[in-house]
Amino acid sequence: MKCAGCAKLIKELGSIKCTSSTCGKSFCTLCINVAAITNEKKHTWKCPECCASQKKGGDNSFTPIRSAPENITLRKKPDLNGSEMSQLTEQLRLLTSEFTSVKNKLDDLTQSIAFTNERLEEVMLKWNAAEERIKLLEKREREVESLQVTVLSLQQELSTQTQNNLKNEIEIVGMPETASENLYHTILVAAKKVGVELEEKDIDWISRVGPRRPPVTTALPEDGAKLPRPVVVRFLRRTKRDLFLKAIKSRRNLSSSDLDISGSPKRIFFNERLTKENRALFRDARLRAKQHGYNFCWCIHGAIYVRQREGKPAILIRSHKDLENLIHKSVSTDSC
Repeated sequence: MKCAGCAKLIKELGSIKCTSSTCGKSFCTLCINVAAITNEKKHTWKCPECCASQKKGGDNSFTPIRSAPENITLRKKPDLNGSEMSQLTEQLRLLTSEFTSVKNKLDDLTQSIAFTNERLEEVMLKWNAAEERIKLLEKREREVESLQVTVLSLQQELSTQTQNNLKNEIEIVGMPETASENLYHTILVAAKKVGVELEEKDIDWISRVGPRRPPVTTALPEDGAKLPRPVVVRFLRRTKRDLFLKAIKSRRNLSSSDLDISGSPKRIFFNERLTKENRALFRDARLRAKQHGYNFCWCIHGAIYVRQREGKPAILIRSHKDLENLIHKSVSTDSC
């Protein structure tokens, strides 16, 4: 039921009812001062409206109820529509503010994502370009490696061919140089000394090689310590050259006095003619062989060999790399 004073729903136990036969309205404890009404008065209690009609008499239905009767507490009815509207308006305002903030954040996020996408596209383009460049560089690297192998092979082939062109030649080192020397006579004397029949017609040409040495003077005495230029002899036939070398190797310690050369005796060496690269390799091979306990190092037909000692196999040295591998192997064996 509803309270006749404040129009709120109330329960029967918490209300008081007008005893007038023509009224029967109920009021809540907030509108009626129940504490001031005894139980006896409750059975005869009448609402303020009925009490007012009895005192004045007649039809007083249009007479207003007193605003503050002695035993009724009147409470101003709340303006439900205005309060709810103001609350709704405030909530809408707050929601609008929040939505505006969220929208601004979404706009910022959208711009950030768009900027990130642009940067990512730039990075991907650069990445793809870098990948293409890396592939191109890898291809070029493989091509360079292939070309290096080809160049090395061609260099070895050229060196071999150049060395083959020198197979008819020998090199004489340590022969004193004079202004009036006769090299043909000297080589024929050397052949006679070692027991080889050699004629001038067996020789294609003979000459000294290298820059000419300045003459020894009092002002430049240090030039006397320099070795004379080597002599190169080219035979018409390789068999005659090999025969001459074999015989000359059997006669060790051949000196300039044995070849009718004036002056103090000098040790003379007869060797195969080598290319510049093979000459440097032969020099390094002899030095390394001596340092690492290889007792033999020799050259035959343009090929360089080393042997550790008698009974051991001969090792062919084709390049400085072979020499380094040989020395590395020797050091590893010694350390074990």
